[in-house]
Amino acid sequence: MTNDNDRRAGDVAQGGAAKTAQQRRKAQTQRASDGADRDGTSDPTELKSLDARVGELLRSELWADSHAERYDRFTRLLGRIFDAPEALIALFDDGQYSFKSRFGFQLGTAAEQIRLCREAAGHRDVFVIEDIDVARKDVKDDSTRNMRFFAARALRTQAGEVVGCVAVLDFKPRGFDDNARQTLNEIALLVEEEFSLNEALASTRAGMAELLDRDAALPSPTHIIAYEKIELLVEQAREAGRKLGIFYLSVDNLYDMSLAYGPGRIQAMINRWMDDLRGHGDTLIYIARLTERGFVGAFEFNGSVQAARRHCEQLRAHAEREIEHEDVRFAFEASCGLCVHPDHGDSGVALIGRAQLAHENQSWAGDTALFNASIAKRFRRESAIRTRFEPAVRSGAVTFHAQPIFATADQSLMGVELLARWQDPQLGEVSPSEFVPVIDPEKGPRRALVAHALETACRYLSIWQADSRFVPYVTINVPGAEVFQRDFHDMVDATLAQYGVDGRHLVFELTERSVIRDFERMARALRRLTETGARIAIDDFGSGYSSIAYLTRLPLALVKLDKRVVQQVDHEGPAYELARGIVALAHGQDLAVVAEGVETQQQWDIIRAMGCEYVQGYLFCRPEPESELFERVDRQRANSAKADDPGGSA
Repeated sequence: MTNDNDRRAGDVAQGGAAKTAQQRRKAQTQRASDGADRDGTSDPTELKSLDARVGELLRSELWADSHAERYDRFTRLLGRIFDAPEALIALFDDGQYSFKSRFGFQLGTAAEQIRLCREAAGHRDVFVIEDIDVARKDVKDDSTRNMRFFAARALRTQAGEVVGCVAVLDFKPRGFDDNARQTLNEIALLVEEEFSLNEALASTRAGMAELLDRDAALPSPTHIIAYEKIELLVEQAREAGRKLGIFYLSVDNLYDMSLAYGPGRIQAMINRWMDDLRGHGDTLIYIARLTERGFVGAFEFNGSVQAARRHCEQLRAHAEREIEHEDVRFAFEASCGLCVHPDHGDSGVALIGRAQLAHENQSWAGDTALFNASIAKRFRRESAIRTRFEPAVRSGAVTFHAQPIFATADQSLMGVELLARWQDPQLGEVSPSEFVPVIDPEKGPRRALVAHALETACRYLSIWQADSRFVPYVTINVPGAEVFQRDFHDMVDATLAQYGVDGRHLVFELTERSVIRDFERMARALRRLTETGARIAIDDFGSGYSSIAYLTRLPLALVKLDKRVVQQVDHEGPAYELARGIVALAHGQDLAVVAEGVETQQQWDIIRAMGCEYVQGYLFCRPEPESELFERVDRQRANSAKADDPGGSA
């Protein structure tokens, strides 16, 4: 399993020649300042302005979540000084926004708040609306009427670019005199000083990474060193006509051992482990830490590509030797991907990326995985999926089919699950099993899919609420990483308000492939979702990451029994016992169970006997397009009407 840091490193690896952090910043600044394209014409002023703002945000690392807590003290202070129910610090450019910090009761919708923040950005001084209803008589959106007062001051970087604002809000009109304006201005200046500190820290970290070469002990910017070192080694090998093996080695049990022994002790073990690897023969010429648990290195060899693979496998086996430090003996579990210069490329950055790709595609046998043409083909397709998916969502090429969910007792329709479908003119039909793993680590495409699913669900529900007393619930899949995003809940609130939908008819399925490391934080995020009336389901329970803690520590309402378990209950004893145990455990927590993937009568008989409340699967209905779904709901509504009117016509 490859973590997000590993994937991000792979994305960097496909980007061409390596650049230092300072070189990248210089290039960004140059593009922002001159704005010239290849034929010598100048970019429009508004595009130059956008480039400059984005460059400022990148250089100062303002979007990084790791800095967010530092800003909470400012919003708390604003709330106390102005006795305001809400204060916020927002960041934005033309294409995105983020609440760096929010304090107090959240008024209105995020969209309205950001719209006012953007308006404030056009003012040099403090921007105030003392009574929004009076100032904007044309406001018709009910969701904005609670917010009556707004005061904000734009936030600028040292270069003068507006990157956000600091604001206070109230649900009643109020005055804002000169002293109040001056106070808000002073706090905004303090926030801007924090921005400058961000940039100084980023520059210092980059400088450390470039001056020192102690990769295992330095922070994350040391991956810059690794790319440049491998690039240099490849260049030297090319000039001398030598062969190089470039490997990506992952320590797969590093996270668990860090929890057991602490990061300080584990770091000391890593240093000793790397020294031991460097002393293993004369062929290993470089090894460095690239990500949290990933290491990159190079060795010289003679002979065929397979000879390089055998050599790398010996190195991987040596990496699993037991290391002793103080009173602890630790055995690393390592997996490895390999590519070869010049057979697989002549760019160090590209070779690192291909070694990572080989590692991602390794077999369960655990031997060193060698880069090959099929991996390259798969990577090109995944790259195309990553690039084309978000525009496909915006253009409407990504649609949804709905798979009905029936009550076990009488097989009546109870709900539907939205399942994404994508037909691409270049890629052809792309199944969810192919595109979901690709977009999950990418916030933009992942958010686009979740937002599209939420809007589709609310559109369905708004129509059914208007037409009938019978409203089936709609479930959408949400990765755990999305639930943690600060603006996710604002998006949910805004979409429910836009369509006037009762949240009780909405179910969020937390995909179990999202490993939960912080149950308390996840529980808080899910409880906020349930405040809308929505219910939470755990999807695919019984598969890879099943944990009793999911059922006992999260505010769930439904458990979806994984179809791979359901489809084995009729001819495999362990699967039957697992399913029965999960149902009993869920019922013990007062949770309803949905059996997924029921395809045979025998499976249906077994899960019904177990007491599963709901069922879905091909035995009852395949996923169907929107038109067929609405016909099904109409039939159910008609049947319900007949049942409610026994004196009506048969």
